[in-house]
Amino acid sequence: DSDEALTATIVAIHHGSRATYGAPRVHAELRLGLGVACGRTRVARLMRAAG
Repeated sequence: DSDEALTATIVAIHHGSRATYGAPRVHAELRLGLGVACGRTRVARLMRAAG
């Protein structure tokens, strides 16, 4: 996945959680719910960059 596509997915998950999910829970949703292979630190970095 490119960072842009992954960021869009992360933002969708974060908004879907009413902005309560942090990087660990967003990462868990990506890995377990969607089967996306990525690291928790990458998710945290992209979340910081996206605001």
